[in-house]
Amino acid sequence: MKKAVKGRMLLALLIVFLFGIAGCGSQSTTQTDNKGKDQGKVVKIGVIVAETGPASTLGHAQANTVKLIQKELDQQGPINGTKIQLIMHDYETNDTKAVIAMDKLISEGVVAVVGATQTSTTMAILPKAVQANIPLMATAPVSTDKENVYMLAHSSSTIISQVVDYLVKHNIKKVAWLNARDAFGVIGLPAFKELAKQHDIEIVAHEEFDATASDMTVQLTNIRKKNPEAVIVWSRTPGAGIVARNFKSLGFTIPMFQSTAAANKGFIEQVQGNSDNIMVVGSKLSVVDQLPESDQKKRILAFRDAYVKEFGEEPDLFAAHAYDGIQLIIEAVKAGKTTAKDIQNFLKNELKEYPAISGTLDLTNPLKGAKADGLTLLRIENNQWKYNQ
Repeated sequence: MKKAVKGRMLLALLIVFLFGIAGCGSQSTTQTDNKGKDQGKVVKIGVIVAETGPASTLGHAQANTVKLIQKELDQQGPINGTKIQLIMHDYETNDTKAVIAMDKLISEGVVAVVGATQTSTTMAILPKAVQANIPLMATAPVSTDKENVYMLAHSSSTIISQVVDYLVKHNIKKVAWLNARDAFGVIGLPAFKELAKQHDIEIVAHEEFDATASDMTVQLTNIRKKNPEAVIVWSRTPGAGIVARNFKSLGFTIPMFQSTAAANKGFIEQVQGNSDNIMVVGSKLSVVDQLPESDQKKRILAFRDAYVKEFGEEPDLFAAHAYDGIQLIIEAVKAGKTTAKDIQNFLKNELKEYPAISGTLDLTNPLKGAKADGLTLLRIENNQWKYNQ
C-alpha cells in the first residue's frame, strides 16, 4: 500500500514538472504550434533615456514618445507576423547606470538601441553597441567614426548655421560665446569658429561655467566688458535657463541665441517673463501650426497630434529624435529585416534617405545627423514658441 501511494506521488510530481517545462517554453519570443509552424517573432528594441534626474527636462518627452509608440504598435498588431517590443530604461541622468542598462539590453537580445538623452551618456554606451555590433540610434550629438552609429540629432555645425545665418542677415560682427563645461557644451565652439571665420564674425569673448552651476553672473559680467553685439550660449537646461535669467537681470538688450538643448518646455518655464531678445534653435515641431502647408508639416502634425492626445502636452525636438530612431527600426522590420546585421544593411543600402521629424536623414552618411530642414529659430511669446521666419 505504501509503495502504491509513493508511486502515485512520484507520478504526480513528474506531471507537475513536465507542465512546468511547457510553461517556460511558452515564454520564449518565438512560438510554434504542434506542426512546428512559426506563430510569431518578437523583435526587441532597447531605449535608454533620462526620464528622471537633471536631464529629464530633455528625457521626459523621449520617455513619453516610447510609451506612445509601444501603445500604437500594440494596437496595430504584429508587422508581417513580427511583434515589436520596446524595452526602455531610465538611466536617471547617471552615465554609469546607462552603461549597466546597455549591458542588460544586449543580454536580452535587442536588435538596436535608441539613446541616450545626453552626449556624455551616448558616448559612454557607444563602445558597448560597437562591441555587440548592433545599431545605435544616437539621440544626442556624438563624435565617432563607428559605422553602426546613426546620429539622429543635428550636428553642431547644422545647429549653429541657423544662428550664423541670422548674424549675417542682421550684420552682427562681434559675438560672445558662453558654454557649459561638459560633453555637450564644449562641442559647439569649434563648429562656430569655422563658420564665423567664413563670414568675418569676431569672437570677442569666451566664457565657460560648470554644468551644475546656479549662477553665471560673473561670466556674463566679463562678457559685457567686451561689448559684443550678441551672445551665444551652448548648454542644456537647467544651465541654459539660468544663463538667460542672469542675462536679463543684468539688463542686456542685445540678442541671445541658445542651442537646441534649450528647445524644451523646461527652458520656457525657467525664463517666464524674461524671454525678450532670446532666440533658440529648435524644431519645426514646436511651431508646426505656424508653418506653411507641406508634406513635412503633415508628417509633423501626425506625430504632434498623437502625442498631445495621449499626454496633454506638446512634444519637443528630443521627442522627435527618439521617435525617428524607433521609426527607422520599424521601417526595417516592415521590410522583413529583423536582425541587427540586416537592419544596418537596410538602413544604409536600401532606405538610404528618410524624411524624419527631426529633419531629413542621409543614412548613407549616418554620422552627419539630421539636415537643417527640420530646424528653425524660435522666439518665446506668452510662454509659447513663436516661429521666427
